[in-house]
Amino acid sequence: MTQSQLRLAARLAPAFLLAGCASAASAPATAAAGASAPSAAPAVIAAPPAPVAPPHAAVPRSYSGLDSGAARITIFVATTRRAVQSERPGDRFGPEDADSLQFAAVGVNVPPYTARGTGELPRPSSLRVNALSYRPDPAKDFFISSVIPVDSARFVSRLATDLAATKSRDVLVFVHGFNTSFEDASLRAAQIAADIGFDGSVVLFTWPSAGSVSSYVRDQQAARNAGFHLLRVLRGHAVAALPGRLNLLGHSMGSEVISKALSLVAQSDTIPKFTQVVFAAPDVDARIFRREIFPKLESRAARISLYASDDDEALRASRSLNGVWRLGLGGDSITVIKGMDTIDASRVKADVLGHTLFGNQTFLADLAALLGDGRAPAERRLLAVRRGDLQFWRFRGDAR
Repeated sequence: MTQSQLRLAARLAPAFLLAGCASAASAPATAAAGASAPSAAPAVIAAPPAPVAPPHAAVPRSYSGLDSGAARITIFVATTRRAVQSERPGDRFGPEDADSLQFAAVGVNVPPYTARGTGELPRPSSLRVNALSYRPDPAKDFFISSVIPVDSARFVSRLATDLAATKSRDVLVFVHGFNTSFEDASLRAAQIAADIGFDGSVVLFTWPSAGSVSSYVRDQQAARNAGFHLLRVLRGHAVAALPGRLNLLGHSMGSEVISKALSLVAQSDTIPKFTQVVFAAPDVDARIFRREIFPKLESRAARISLYASDDDEALRASRSLNGVWRLGLGGDSITVIKGMDTIDASRVKADVLGHTLFGNQTFLADLAALLGDGRAPAERRLLAVRRGDLQFWRFRGDAR
């Protein structure tokens, strides 16, 4: 053998050795005397580990302590508001648009029912709160006690920890409406959770409303701009904590934020399926909702509910300003769509404008039956009303 042939053999030897090992591993071994040995037993493939169920409490979260004392409720905030340096926790996020997501864990003091009725939202009076001191009374007032900024990973981690303290592992994403500050939205989110006895975690998506009655057009544009970021929260952060059920509640112009988010959803998008989607007094174009938003939402929600009212002066003003019927208006032209539960709340007392129902005990009881127990309208204290081939529902009403 020549020197060049020897060098080639030396280089190819490792390859032949590996090939031989592979052949020996795959083919039955042969005895030296020519007798065949028993075939090797097939390799045992280990089964993948079983998925671990997320932790949860043995009993639902209790709010019974509010019967006699104040409680601190934590809500999880995702916001596009710009952060502000302030000594007052309620002023930590302002009305300016950051056009990016920020996160925080917000502690809210909820006073006992001995100091307020269900649905009431008492706040510190101007006599006790001024520029030099902030001394709200825990026994009497709703107020923000702490704001802890967190990054997105910590936000998900804290949310998962809070869900582990609940039995249902429900998440409620609440989107507030027009003329609402960060503080107003936070207190309202905590009040809703307490008064419906929500066994789950509340995520507040707060967009940069100016908090001024004169800033309607500006707020409307800010709401639409925020839809992109709400969609990021819904298909990312809200589900990363592995909730049992995901619910969505929009009030007033908050429904504009939700509508914009849904308009950006592609057919193949991975947005999760919601258990309950609730529109309370929604300030959106009823035609656009019926034609463009509802078809995208219908396949992505187990139940869709609309609360509308004929006594809503705020939505009447919006109709005049926008020139089109608003989804949250009731009466003879109330929006009824197959696949959506429409509830006429005209008989329920709201605020002075007839626009905010979250202070009404009848409405809160119905919301609790919907979000907490998942009851259909026929299982709640509602009256069925026929409209041709369709049906909607009506509250029996408060004393008027």
